[in-house]
Amino acid sequence: MKSLETGRVVKIAWLCGVALLGGCSSFSNHIAQRDIPLATLKTTATYDIIGDATGTATGGKLFGFISIGGEEKYGQLGNMILVSPVEKAAVYNAIESVPTADALMAPRFSSKRSNYIIYSEESVTVKGKAIRYNVSAK
Repeated sequence: MKSLETGRVVKIAWLCGVALLGGCSSFSNHIAQRDIPLATLKTTATYDIIGDATGTATGGKLFGFISIGGEEKYGQLGNMILVSPVEKAAVYNAIESVPTADALMAPRFSSKRSNYIIYSEESVTVKGKAIRYNVSAK
């Protein structure tokens, strides 16, 4: 009788361990929305496309709201209110990947999220065209 109870305790402990250590992950791709069109800036500035840019950033959250790790860098893409801090850091890294770039045009985001009971991690890769502003062109 004692060995039957011990077996149940071991099975329950094993299942609890699997549930706590196990998690799920997801993968998504999307294109940034709500960019500011250049026509609305009312400027004579032009830009040159100077190459392809790629940047990656990773960050995590404990209990869904306490940021752990990650980078405190932010690249701007028009109205980025709906973009996560990890995505902003990936944009910054993409712009910095081309030495003379000023901004990123037509960015594409690829993200992977891993969720566990109390911790989640997000890894984002951004690809787009690096541009350099040519403010003196008329």
